[in-house]
Amino acid sequence: MQKLKKEQIAIGNYHYTAWSFDAFLRSVQELGLTNIEIWGAKPHFLPGIQSPDYLRATAGKIADAGLKVICFCPEQNNYPVNISSAEPSLRRWSLEHMKRCLEAAALLGAPTVLLCPGNGTMEEEPEQIRDRFVLSARELAQTAADNGVVLALETQAQTDALFMNTARQQREVLALVDHPNFKLMLDTVQLAQFDDSVEEDLRILGLENVRHVHLGNTLLREKTPGEKKLPGVYSLGRSVCGHIGFREGNLPLLQDLQELAQAGYDRYVTIEICQKAYWLEAHRYAREAWELIRDALA
Repeated sequence: MQKLKKEQIAIGNYHYTAWSFDAFLRSVQELGLTNIEIWGAKPHFLPGIQSPDYLRATAGKIADAGLKVICFCPEQNNYPVNISSAEPSLRRWSLEHMKRCLEAAALLGAPTVLLCPGNGTMEEEPEQIRDRFVLSARELAQTAADNGVVLALETQAQTDALFMNTARQQREVLALVDHPNFKLMLDTVQLAQFDDSVEEDLRILGLENVRHVHLGNTLLREKTPGEKKLPGVYSLGRSVCGHIGFREGNLPLLQDLQELAQAGYDRYVTIEICQKAYWLEAHRYAREAWELIRDALA
C-alpha cells in the first residue's frame, strides 16, 4: 500500500496569531517538521506594508531554522479583497493587492500561492461571478508566472462564497483560465459540505491538476430548518464550522490521508487549524494534529 511521507507534511501559522512568528518557527522545530505554510495576515505578514528587505530577511531566518516555505496563503476572506467584485475599483484594488502577495511569496521562497475565488451578490447569476473570476485569475496567473510561483484555487464554504463550492466548479474554471501557472487544491473541510471524498474529488480534478492539500477537521452537521429554506443551491449539502482541532471534529481524516496516498499524491499536505479558540495553546493543538498524522503514516 502506498503511503504519504513525513516530508510531505507542513503546518500553517493560522492559529499562532497570539504568538510571534519566531515562536511559530520554534514550535515547528519542536514537532520535528520541516515545512511551513504562511498565512499572509496580521500579525506576521502584511503584503504591501512590509518591505522586500524584511521579507528577504525573514526568508533567511526560516532557512536558518532548517525550515522551508511550501505555500503562501494571503488572507482573502476577512479583508476587503474580492477579485470577483462587480465594482470595478474594488476589483482592481484587489488584483493589485494579490499581485503584491505574489511578489511577497516569491521573496519568501514559496512556490505555491493559495487563491480564493472572491464573491458576487445574490442578484447575479453564478456564471456572471464566474466570468469575472476567470478574467482576474488569468491576470494573476501571468503575474504568478512572472514571479516563478503557481496559484492553487481553493473551494469555499457556501457561507463564504456564492460560487466555487465544488470540485466540478474548480475543474470548469481550470479549463476557462487555461494557464500553466493556475492549478487547483483540495481542502478536506470544504469538500465535506457535500459528502465528497478525497478520492472522488481527485478523480474530478485530475491528480495532475492538484497542486496542494489542506487537511483540516470540522463538525459536519445537517443544515437547520432555516438553512434548508435558503434559495436554490444554498439549501443543499451540510454545514461546517471551520477548521477546528483534529481531535474534536468528525471528518474521516485517516481515510482522507489514505485516499491521497492511494492516488499517488506526491505534493504537500498542510495541517490547517484556523479558529480563535486554539490561539492560546497553539503548540498543543499542532502537536495533537501531527501525532494523528504521524500515527497514520506509521
